[in-house]
Amino acid sequence: MLEEPQVFATAALVVGMLAGLILGLILGRSRRRSDVATNEVDRIQARLTRAEKSHKEQVRQLRHLRGEQSNVASLAMSLPEIVRELNSSKLDAKTAPRLIMNLANSIFKPEQILLYVVPPSTDGGPAKRELLLLSQKGLAKVPDEIRRVPFGHGKIGWAAEHKLDKLDSDWFKLSRAEGVTVPNNHPALKLDIVGPLQHFGDHGDEVLGVLCLGAPAIRPQDEKLMFQLVTNLGSLALVNVRNLKRLRNQANTDGLTGLLNKRHLLKELANQVIAAENQAQTLGVFIFDIDHFKNFNDTNGHPAGDDLLRQLAQLLRETLRPNDWCCRYGGEEFMVIMPQTGPKEAMEIAEGIRRAIDERVFPHQENQPTGNLTISGGVAVFPTGGSSSEELIKHADSALYESKHSGRNRVTQHHSVSFGELNANESEIDLPPVPDGMFRGER
Repeated sequence: MLEEPQVFATAALVVGMLAGLILGLILGRSRRRSDVATNEVDRIQARLTRAEKSHKEQVRQLRHLRGEQSNVASLAMSLPEIVRELNSSKLDAKTAPRLIMNLANSIFKPEQILLYVVPPSTDGGPAKRELLLLSQKGLAKVPDEIRRVPFGHGKIGWAAEHKLDKLDSDWFKLSRAEGVTVPNNHPALKLDIVGPLQHFGDHGDEVLGVLCLGAPAIRPQDEKLMFQLVTNLGSLALVNVRNLKRLRNQANTDGLTGLLNKRHLLKELANQVIAAENQAQTLGVFIFDIDHFKNFNDTNGHPAGDDLLRQLAQLLRETLRPNDWCCRYGGEEFMVIMPQTGPKEAMEIAEGIRRAIDERVFPHQENQPTGNLTISGGVAVFPTGGSSSEELIKHADSALYESKHSGRNRVTQHHSVSFGELNANESEIDLPPVPDGMFRGER
């Protein structure tokens, strides 16, 4: 049997173990409850964080939608005016770029805008495969190397070569997918959106230019579609400018020679007379026709006569000064307007034209009565030779007939009394004596 102290010790040990177990159970429950509470707090906090992020995203999207609504509203308000300008007969090479730039700026609000166009061919052949910077916004100084960009050169030339729109992220996708890295054209350029302006004509897609936007403040959800709206309207503007120019040229030029026609030159002559009068300048008019042109047609045929007129027109284009105007006045008759040209210089220019024609060897000229192709002409100069376009033409025409009656192959100037002639002959004119003191303000 256990002794009494051992019994008490054992009982105490058992009681302690039971107490420890009970205390552990109590503490475990408390700890579990505390962990549950902590987890619940964490879950609530996480939900609050997600709700806050969702709220911020909703606010951001709401602001974005409001911005797009404002953008669409602005576009809707500007579209009627844009279409009106596109449909205007006053649309020209200056109006179209401004229209494109304003439209791109109203939608995207970019820091930079570059508008390139393909320059038209000067010899009637295909256009050059290069882009000419027509208008820009955001560059204080334009680097020389970006004024002209060949097709395929850098991102700008790539868009023209491949006829594709590109966002800034698309260049990275192109590099990853196809291993093609397209360099920027210049460090100063921000080419976030680049795309071609195209005309879809009967002969395929024609690239008219390239539009580049840098650092746009507004990025619409369908920004490529919005960008294509700008480029499509811009292409329409450029095509309309080209068509209107062609129609004006057809209306203002002679179909056979390519020179201005009579109707347009008469209008220009009236404007030049007004300008000369306002600026106290002289203005020369030279009218001439081909000697014995009826004989040329009767002998060689009308097709040969038409070819002669075309060759003569080309000679005039090569001979005249850049600021002179020339037209086929009618039949074999031509007129030249010479702004800021006095009587002596006008005669020198007219005589130079006569001499150039006399010295040029034309087909069939040996069949002419003189064995050569010649002209006869008359010159009148504003203001002494006429104070209006009608008087200038009348007096130049009279001088032309004087050249005909004097033997042809010559130029005659219309004579009228001028201040210069008065000064040259003042010794032959009896003038009354000048009172004493007249030039001292005395009466």
